[in-house]
Amino acid sequence: MKKLTWWFRVVGAFYLLLGLMNLYGMFVNPDFFASNMPYVADAGMVRAFVEGWSPFAFEVVGIGTFLLWASRDARKFASVVWLIAWLEIWHGVIDDLYLISQGYSASGYLAFIAVHLLIAGLGITFVRQLPDG
Repeated sequence: MKKLTWWFRVVGAFYLLLGLMNLYGMFVNPDFFASNMPYVADAGMVRAFVEGWSPFAFEVVGIGTFLLWASRDARKFASVVWLIAWLEIWHGVIDDLYLISQGYSASGYLAFIAVHLLIAGLGITFVRQLPDG
């Protein structure tokens, strides 16, 4: 149970940090995103990207804060791990592979793919280790 509790805390903190980094890019420094694009983007393109990206940023903050809150009773919220693992595969690994195919930095996204697989794999492992009942 302690492993699952810590999984909720670590993944929740990671999501919250990722969300705050994205909010920084949205509200403080939109060029943060432009510098990572594989093409030259004018101000209008950057603004459109930021507005399209905003649901992801708010979603990640929401998930991160929920995971931290749920860590208080990891067993009760164990089914959430399956959702997070599913999102890590589809919203993480599959999307990162798509972005690499579109010209984004393979090295950065391959590192994120490893993180997505680690989060999903450890979460599933820890849920499966819970005693029945």
